[in-house]
Amino acid sequence: MSIDFIGNENIRSKLRALADAERLHPCLLFEGPAGIGKGTTALWLAKVVNCDADEQVRPCGVCWSCRQIEKGQHPDILQIQPDETKATRVISVKQSRELIGQLALQPFHARRRFVIIDPADVMTPEAANALLKTFEDPPKATSFILVTSASASLLSTVRSRSQRIRFAPVEASSLQAWLEASGVADAAVLANLAEGCPGRARTLELDGADKWRAARDQLLDVLGADTAAQFKFAETMCRGDRSKWQAKVDTLLDATSCLLRDALSVSAGGSILYNTDRAEVIHVWAETLGPRGVAGLVQVVADTRDRLHRYVNGRLVLDTFISRFVQLLDKEHLHASI
Repeated sequence: MSIDFIGNENIRSKLRALADAERLHPCLLFEGPAGIGKGTTALWLAKVVNCDADEQVRPCGVCWSCRQIEKGQHPDILQIQPDETKATRVISVKQSRELIGQLALQPFHARRRFVIIDPADVMTPEAANALLKTFEDPPKATSFILVTSASASLLSTVRSRSQRIRFAPVEASSLQAWLEASGVADAAVLANLAEGCPGRARTLELDGADKWRAARDQLLDVLGADTAAQFKFAETMCRGDRSKWQAKVDTLLDATSCLLRDALSVSAGGSILYNTDRAEVIHVWAETLGPRGVAGLVQVVADTRDRLHRYVNGRLVLDTFISRFVQLLDKEHLHASI
């Protein structure tokens, strides 16, 4: 699939202009849905500023700086990710202190050193507080880029020291054209399922629409099962370490979101967009729950995504997701519709 950017061209244009004028804010906060291109844009900006080619062609993609940044091996482009030594998914105060020590050294090669913290919202309060002064007044020729899909989870003191840049979803028609140009099958379906996020479209393209439909049907089956089967489902789904179950759970939540988007569409007098083969369930949910009830289920999905973003115990999070979902459906006795 093409790695060309799509959407949010205005953001990159403004960032390039600020970089060319050497007026970049010392701490940028890139916020928006997962898969929208925030992390990719952060690396792109680091290339634009540090590319060894002429200004007119930056980033060239072939010079030493561009190649090292692309490989994640540039000594002056520091990418801070969750601490692998911790049981939970956090950026620790130890990492913050180590980073401050690194920043005391002069850059090795770059015109401007970049520190990319992704995802920034998993910084512990202690880690964030340790960096506050550095965010506000970083060493010379150093910029921070904080990447997050949950900006509300950041400390207000971090947000206040940052220039917030909001990435918007890509229109489905543009995303579909982009996918079609790359020769992707089911481009129309994937563009709608991706909810405006090119990165999510890439993941769906690799997994295939059939996996998404299978996850959807699996969800509907388990919602109509007994409690023991529901707990067994969560245990089976989240067996092993995170790398083995994260993609499966993400697909399950994506499929759930699409069911709920259809229910919202129908409850507002519209038509089913994605799950035409599950029309009966969607119509019953829409008519019985109404917009407010469907919105409650949407919030359950959002809360689950947030908890999965923060905690390693996927089984516990998925258990809670299913029980809350069933509880809301039980209020309207909707299990007969599944």
